Amino acid sequence: MAELALPVEIMPADPPPGPRRELFAALARIDGWGELAWRETMGAWRVRGGALMLERREGDDDPACTLIADPGAVPAARDVGDAAAIADWALRRCWSDLLARCPIRATADTPGTAVRALSGCHLDHGRLVVRLLVRLPFAGMCVDGTRFARFVRRCEAFLGGLAPDRELRDLRAAVAVQRALRAALPTLGLVGFIGEGALLARGADGSPAPGCRPLRVPRPLAVTVDLGRHGKLRGLGIRRGITVVTGAPYHGKSTLVQALAQGHEDHRPGDGRERVVADPSLLAVRAEDGRAIKSQDLRAFFAALPGGDVRAFTTARASGATSMAASVLQGIAAGSRLLLIDEDAAAGNFLAIEPAMRQLLGRALAGSTTLLEALPALSAAGTSAVLAVGSSTRAFACADQVILLDRFQPRLVTARARRLAGGRSAAQQAIAVPTRRLATTADVLLGERHFLRVDAREPERPRLRFEDQTVVLDLRRSGWELDEAVVRGALAAAAWCLRLARGERLELPELGARLRAHLDAHGPRGLDPFDTTFLATPPWQLVVSVLERIAGVDLVCEPAPG
Repeated sequence: MAELALPVEIMPADPPPGPRRELFAALARIDGWGELAWRETMGAWRVRGGALMLERREGDDDPACTLIADPGAVPAARDVGDAAAIADWALRRCWSDLLARCPIRATADTPGTAVRALSGCHLDHGRLVVRLLVRLPFAGMCVDGTRFARFVRRCEAFLGGLAPDRELRDLRAAVAVQRALRAALPTLGLVGFIGEGALLARGADGSPAPGCRPLRVPRPLAVTVDLGRHGKLRGLGIRRGITVVTGAPYHGKSTLVQALAQGHEDHRPGDGRERVVADPSLLAVRAEDGRAIKSQDLRAFFAALPGGDVRAFTTARASGATSMAASVLQGIAAGSRLLLIDEDAAAGNFLAIEPAMRQLLGRALAGSTTLLEALPALSAAGTSAVLAVGSSTRAFACADQVILLDRFQPRLVTARARRLAGGRSAAQQAIAVPTRRLATTADVLLGERHFLRVDAREPERPRLRFEDQTVVLDLRRSGWELDEAVVRGALAAAAWCLRLARGERLELPELGARLRAHLDAHGPRGLDPFDTTFLATPPWQLVVSVLERIAGVDLVCEPAPG
């Protein structure tokens, strides 16, 4: 059960490290002593290649071992993304060069397919910091100082071997290109870009699927992006507005949308998606039957709902349609400018309703608006959408661009698709998206504590432990690819937002901007300054999903002007 500490105003300064010889002398002295003798080794020590710090963690017998490399051991970072790339490389080296041959039980943060800012390995004022959790070694009931001394020497070998290599150079270049591509999207009128040759289909381990065909982009869909010193890249441009991706089953519709859903993150060379980027405010919208909805104004889509006030709809178990409507409105209210919708994961009666069905249901549907009917107005207001559809032509009528995937390869078929749909749909009245404000104090999550007790070993169902109960948070259909570190980061960020709001009813976009600024300045460690566990920088829309799902968090819905 990890404990996530909240920031405090004053942090204690790290003590100056003691001499290396004194650490080894202490280990030799306590060898064979009782368990309490490990207190002799707690603190900061100078070692070859840097410093080593041992400290107890609250409520855990396994101490933290922090390795701090000497200045100049790794290159100076050019920006936040470059710092994440350097740390990702160093963390992988830690696993291969230290932990794979470690004489004691030790673990570190786990690098994933995406290059994320991590609290367990980061740059601090130009110095590399790697945090390990170690199991102190014993020989029977006695301290095994000799074995721990071997571990310290392995740490020294790791710190001394951090020479920049081709792998680091390629990783930094790949991350720089992805960040430059993402930054160029608005000026090009794009919300997404998939580079020529991308490998989109995933295998069971997250790597490119066997037999996956590289993407080939025909001229009508091709966009060439000039990134200056990073060169020119050719690929499939996803333009602002409404893009429909269609095709027969198993021809790549969902795969393409899923690749875009990961386009807010940077990927390593060889991943296959290292030239796939998307607007970082993206939100993958799915039906979530059974999720809770708290005080959400749904009048943009429903004129009335039985058993509830549509102006402040609240339910413990939403339907597929009401859950999707709430997710769309909540995401846009939090700042999303790109919605990703897969027909296979959506509520069909929220996407579209056939005329005959409207006639049959009569007054029960009076005044209701489907998502396909609303998308043109949402697009005109600045929220684009990419839809994967394969069973109905109704989406073609509202599309600005229709892409047909044939054996995983794209073709532009907009004109033909519109003819089959009977032409372009008429413009709809503007959709009023209510403002969403956070109006809850941190006491909802923290009580009198300064930390959260979180078990994220099942990332899609993390457990929050309070004094008198354990609460399970259901994120299974929230639309995000989750792991332990990013879920812990999202929960810590949610607590940070509650602490910042202090009941002042801050709008969600403002909260998101403040959180991004805080993370850019301090990294994920700014959410957990005492390094109680491993965190990854979470996407803002995932933080919003967490806030929307935690019981007791008060999110006030205010009607849009006009």
